[in-house]
Amino acid sequence: MTTTLTSEQLDEQAEAPLRLSFSRVDTYRQCPLRFRYSYVDKLPSEPSPHLSWGTSVHAALERFWTQKLPVAPPVETLLQGLFDCWDDTGFEGMSREEKLEWYRHAQDVLRRHHTRYADTFVPAVASEAWFALDLGDDLEVVGSIDHVARTASGGIGIVDWKTNKRAKTRSDVRGSLQLAIYTLAAVELWGQEPEWVALDFVVPGVRVAVGREDIDTEGALATLREVAELVRAEAFAPKPSVLCDWCDYRALCPAFAGDGPDVAGRAVIELTKLRRQHARDAARIAELERLVSDRLGDGATLEIG
Repeated sequence: MTTTLTSEQLDEQAEAPLRLSFSRVDTYRQCPLRFRYSYVDKLPSEPSPHLSWGTSVHAALERFWTQKLPVAPPVETLLQGLFDCWDDTGFEGMSREEKLEWYRHAQDVLRRHHTRYADTFVPAVASEAWFALDLGDDLEVVGSIDHVARTASGGIGIVDWKTNKRAKTRSDVRGSLQLAIYTLAAVELWGQEPEWVALDFVVPGVRVAVGREDIDTEGALATLREVAELVRAEAFAPKPSVLCDWCDYRALCPAFAGDGPDVAGRAVIELTKLRRQHARDAARIAELERLVSDRLGDGATLEIG
């Protein structure tokens, strides 16, 4: 089964390179129709506690590892980062006690992380390093590398923080499309390949690392181009699996029989929030413009580039 793009969507594709990322490719391989709903139709998805929890832990780790200090910052730095960056969107409707359970769990995970790395702490070369690689043929791959470590020899190692409950095997890490993409990006960003790449599973406290020689970048490029070809061909057939029960788009999917989330209702809620935010932003802009005019005169102009 295929679904046809609208003329507006086709025009948008024609004007810009096809942009893929690890998460987009992973979504497509899980279910092409879910890819379309998420990235072509851009339908709103349901916030979840797991996503918000993971986002909060990632933000705390980023703040900790970017501290330019000769020794590890105290564990309080990690915990303060969690407090400051806590994402509450996925916990709406939960009781206060339920939210506290999630929060305390995050605190425990970060405390153990500090114990693991405090003695060997070296500030990150970079955190959340954004990249956009032009692969030619109007194909671009984008992403953000969680953590770039300085190695003992002066090179770099790449770490992706994972908040899964269970660690994966070395075989999984060797075959990681995500880490292969990051290896390609490292050359673009820092002019060198990483000596090693790793998935660090912060919940169980396990880091699984492999050498650069174990990463198949050629295979990754082939996968990216294969998925790009399928997306351009509008191959968006549903792919039923055990993941369907957790899909945000069950109510729309022709392969799923039964009631699912109210996608249209979520769209209305998100639209309402954005309109209210827009009104608040417009009022604040007008207020600041009056302030600038009062201080600098009516003829003052402010250029923002």
